[in-house]
Amino acid sequence: MRRIVLINILFLAGLLGLAGQSAEERYSQAGQLYSSGDYSGAASIYRKLWEEGFRSEDLLYNTGNAFFKAGDNATAILFYERAKLMAPADEDIDYNLQIARSRITDRFETVPQLFFVRWFDFLALLTSTNIWAVTALAMFITSLLLALVFLTKSRARGRLLSFWLSVATLIMALLMISLAVRNNSLVNHNRKAVITCSIVTGRSAPGETGNELFVLHSGTTVTVEQELGEYREVRLPDGNKGWIGSSCMEKI
Repeated sequence: MRRIVLINILFLAGLLGLAGQSAEERYSQAGQLYSSGDYSGAASIYRKLWEEGFRSEDLLYNTGNAFFKAGDNATAILFYERAKLMAPADEDIDYNLQIARSRITDRFETVPQLFFVRWFDFLALLTSTNIWAVTALAMFITSLLLALVFLTKSRARGRLLSFWLSVATLIMALLMISLAVRNNSLVNHNRKAVITCSIVTGRSAPGETGNELFVLHSGTTVTVEQELGEYREVRLPDGNKGWIGSSCMEKI
């Protein structure tokens, strides 16, 4: 089981003082249960740690593994998707997510996403919002210093070099700000959700009176467009929309 003990125990032990030793012990216990074949028991502990606020791609990855082994494919996809948000370049997470997705019932012709959008989202998720913001601030300060050099330099060559370097670092600062905003949107305002009910009907309006539009099965990933009471309007990977109950999905 991938990177299951040392990195995560240190992370979990140090993340919140409120949990202290008990979190470390529970995480270790979950690993032991997984190794002994009690996947449901391991999944329960992992999920409880996540619900208490502990975050790391390894915790989410191991939670997905435990649910997958326990036969809960939908919840496995949910946690793999969460792990992928924290580590989009991780090949192990992506591989296991694809395996889990191959076992769901629903198949869609997906609406293609522009290459630039995919690339920008991937880049935004390479690190955290805070790191992008701090990097942007450093670039902006550097740009100001170079602009000051440009204003005080007497030699033409030095002035020209400092001017273009100031412009370049300013552009980089603006790019970093954009990446910070996008990262925050993807991680903290994610509108995607995973269907958790074994089967649910999408309707043309909230409630049970709307016309039936489609049927979804557990494990399908949708995008939440609107919320109205206990119902959510969701967009399917093929672009179709419909209303389903919020109890049949869990946000990523």
